[in-house]
Amino acid sequence: MQNNYLVVGVARSGIAVVNYLVENNKNVWAFDAKKGLVKDLIKNKIIPESVNPVKKVCKKLALILDCIVISPGVEPEFWQQLGEKYNIPVIGELEFAYNNCSCELFAITGTNGKTTTTLMLNKILSDAEKTSYCVGNVGKSFTSVLKNIRKTDNIVCEVSSFQLETIDKFKPKVVGFLNIAPDHLDRYKTMDNYINAKKNIFKNLDEQCVAVLNADDKIVSKLGNTHFNCLYFGKKLPPKTNGAYFSKNQIVFVENDKKVGVVDLKNFKLCGKHNIYNAMCASVMARVCGIDFEVIQKSLEEFTAPSHRLEYVGKLGRIKFYNDSKATNIASCLTALSSFKENVFLIMGGSDKGENFAKFFEKVPKCVKHIFVFGATAKKIYQHANLVNFENISRFENIEDAFDDAVKKVEEDTVILLSPACASFDQFINYEQRGDYFKFLVKELMK
Repeated sequence: MQNNYLVVGVARSGIAVVNYLVENNKNVWAFDAKKGLVKDLIKNKIIPESVNPVKKVCKKLALILDCIVISPGVEPEFWQQLGEKYNIPVIGELEFAYNNCSCELFAITGTNGKTTTTLMLNKILSDAEKTSYCVGNVGKSFTSVLKNIRKTDNIVCEVSSFQLETIDKFKPKVVGFLNIAPDHLDRYKTMDNYINAKKNIFKNLDEQCVAVLNADDKIVSKLGNTHFNCLYFGKKLPPKTNGAYFSKNQIVFVENDKKVGVVDLKNFKLCGKHNIYNAMCASVMARVCGIDFEVIQKSLEEFTAPSHRLEYVGKLGRIKFYNDSKATNIASCLTALSSFKENVFLIMGGSDKGENFAKFFEKVPKCVKHIFVFGATAKKIYQHANLVNFENISRFENIEDAFDDAVKKVEEDTVILLSPACASFDQFINYEQRGDYFKFLVKELMK
């Protein structure tokens, strides 16, 4: 029986693991790279006094540990090496929660659209009067809901590549895989490494499991496997497959080459074709557990976009403002831009994830009339623009200066879009804080 645990990384996920372990009478040690954080959490009664703060894992502690649980943001290599040295299992928070969960699990991954699709599916299940918890990379940690879960409940989990690096037995009933595009290359260095991390989600699937795959994504569409069942979604379905395709504003469901039902999206509130794909993925996953077409349609009609994802902020005179701060890579920024026909002033920049922005400028749509770059990547983006002779670009130290200049330059009906294509960690704690500051700037302008 495992009784001695080390929890590494004590933010949202780590705090939930610590508290769950203590509540279940385990001995807990906690480490965080931020000095003094564990003691502060104990002092403020966020975690119990019985937790032992750790500055460094010594041999004496390692020899008594039964398990090391690491949070999603922690790079696993050091801890895995430590585990191998002292024969200690090392797992992530996702694996830990799964091992302590008895209900059905729906997992959604991909580079872009995970949160929106997770929230969509959770709403559909809830509207079908099924108890459903929305967890994972979407905001609430999986572990934090464990004490409330019954066998008849459902977990809808947004899963990142970081979380998938440290799974062992993790086996969802249904997997939704949206897309693959370059992301987190600062961590993975190559696309192959990134893809392999994502593919881990299929590691334990068997014939009792279902994978719902994007037929229009060249990489994802090839991830089907004879060891598990596959359904597809897209503009059209591959030959002799089941799933759903989109035609004439409807999601059309197909089984054994026969149309079995439709979901009409004429009253769907979200803009952009990427959200059609998100809706298709959520709908097909919902159909796996028998949700009626009418329930799916009503849920999608009522669904509103989550914050920071192509979020309409407001209008002032000739300017419409959209906050897409969650667009932390080039692919998601280009997807956002494809949603507009109006002139767009694009505000982008932040901390570097290792992407090549010259490729971005080769694909930037004609609707983009000017780009305002800021933050740590501003110089890199500006230089890459020059490489492909993109001239309508201005460089700034921070988002406020970029915003002010964009407003001053507007001469006709224009969308000012924050879609950074970068992480936020140079000037903000996270993408939410960055998006909230953009919305604050808009509201101040409107006063």
